[in-house]
Amino acid sequence: MAQKKIKKVLIIGSNSFSAGSYINFLLRKKFKVFAISRSKLNSKKFLAYNIKDKNFVFKRFNINNDHKKIILFIKKIKPKYIVNYASQSMVGESWNNPIDWYQTNSFSMIKLYNSIANTKLNLKLIHISTPEVYGNIKKITFENNSYNPTTPYAASRVTADHFLNLLFLQKKINYCLIRASNVYGEYQRLYRIVPKTIFSILKNKKLNLHGGGVSKRNFIHIEDVSIATFKIMTLGKNGEAYHVSGDSMISIKDLVKKICNKMDFKFEKLINRSKERKGKDKYYFLSSKKIKKELNWRQNISLDSGIDRCIKWIKKNKKFFS
Repeated sequence: MAQKKIKKVLIIGSNSFSAGSYINFLLRKKFKVFAISRSKLNSKKFLAYNIKDKNFVFKRFNINNDHKKIILFIKKIKPKYIVNYASQSMVGESWNNPIDWYQTNSFSMIKLYNSIANTKLNLKLIHISTPEVYGNIKKITFENNSYNPTTPYAASRVTADHFLNLLFLQKKINYCLIRASNVYGEYQRLYRIVPKTIFSILKNKKLNLHGGGVSKRNFIHIEDVSIATFKIMTLGKNGEAYHVSGDSMISIKDLVKKICNKMDFKFEKLINRSKERKGKDKYYFLSSKKIKKELNWRQNISLDSGIDRCIKWIKKNKKFFS
């Protein structure tokens, strides 16, 4: 009997939180994972996967500086799928030097995708986009909503979204686009609101609540996002965008209160109220109706259960974060 050929996946921007979770997911399914990042591998405490796994290969490439190396690498390994998490993130900081954000998220991304299309390889590209492209929308947002970015970061992300669709219409590339609402979970960096709140309570440190925490989001655990990403990668319709989101909205203030209650800590003792961050959108409420209907995906981990898992993980690893 012929041996089953192992499927290859290239992860670009592999040091991101979401990418780390998805790499772990793929390795458990015995995929061959090739990872690219502009920075060296994360420290072990923020890695969801085993770097010594026989099916894992890491290369340190920067999409701004190593374009030719990346394309040569893609031609060499001939992946079945490319999942691209790479971006210059940090919304507030994008106002300080927006050219840096456009260089990575717009110019270098378009150059990369155009070159991938020109390889003529039989692959599928999964582009990880962001809800930020929709701007501040108070109603439920669907995949066909118009773009209305309100920050340099968000505007810089729109370009690649548009360009991929143009490539698809010209029959040059197969792709799907993913936008996930506020993702959280174990192994997330501590500056994000869920782990930051937990750690602040454990260290008895004040937490800045920007704008009083009135912004509303629908949070989704990273494990659910990884399952959705796999379904989209393997079953998603070419040229389609998919939202991945939680089933309910919660304000940042109520989220912090929920964590305080779970950890038996007084909310007022924890927070400092501060001004809202420049250009921050107050509402994102993505509809995940499409992925539920087409790909039979569901949110499995409730916000309460997910927070409990995060608390347990941070308590277990508290000494590494001090």
